Amino acid sequence: MAGISNGRGTGPDAPEHAATEHDAPGHPDDAHTPGGAADSAGFAWAGRAFDQHDTTFDDDDGLADPALVAAITALPEGGSQRAVVDALRSARLLIPLIAEAGDVGHTDTGKLVDKTQELSIVTVAGPDGRSVMPAFTSVEAMRAWDADARPVPAESRRVAMAAASEETQLVVLDPTAPTEFVLRRPAVWALGQDLPWTPCFEDPEVARAFADSVVGERAVARVELSPGDPLGRFAGAELTVGLALHPGLDQGQVQELVGRLQRRWTADAVIAERVDSMRVALRPA
Repeated sequence: MAGISNGRGTGPDAPEHAATEHDAPGHPDDAHTPGGAADSAGFAWAGRAFDQHDTTFDDDDGLADPALVAAITALPEGGSQRAVVDALRSARLLIPLIAEAGDVGHTDTGKLVDKTQELSIVTVAGPDGRSVMPAFTSVEAMRAWDADARPVPAESRRVAMAAASEETQLVVLDPTAPTEFVLRRPAVWALGQDLPWTPCFEDPEVARAFADSVVGERAVARVELSPGDPLGRFAGAELTVGLALHPGLDQGQVQELVGRLQRRWTADAVIAERVDSMRVALRPA
């Protein structure tokens, strides 16, 4: 399982992963990074994202939404990632607030002490180097990740909106837990805007865009799209683009072909908007 550790030594460690997404080079760094302004009262992103005095969740028992858990746990048996996102639309999530050192001072004896502590929302670095916002389905899952984190309930749409506003393209649910699931950029945007979302590997318009991109390329027999990370665990790029090639090309010609196609994909509006990341797999026709 591709978990993300909390970087504080208080939760489970995560295995390392190589960068696989073509558009986000970098190296994993699981240290917490403060995710925006917060004050010492814990009012993170005041007036924009989370309201500490919101009474919507007064009766919250801290348990995970059963429909959401069912959708995530169904993935290994062929469940749909779209079903996970649809279950999220009505689910409550928990955002971890982490204490960060505020003003420091000295006692009369010269000892250095924290005069204040601030609570801030954090991001962690994903396997491809991009910032990831962790969110949790339950108090239990959050405590397993970081026992010191303070849970703040929020509607999933508001979580997605906050991530997008901070230019955080990814949200990971329950990192390191059996219910871990990664929301990639297109899903985060759709959730935040309350729009329908179809995984790119199931999207007919995405398939059409890739098919159109190889028109005139006689060496390409067909394009085959498949999930690169079917369980949503950061196991690879979101999409695998299979190119079935006719024989006869040397290595240099193959590289030129792939480079030419990648430039077309980058310029295609549908692909750019609906595909978070991809890898190319070459296959014989």
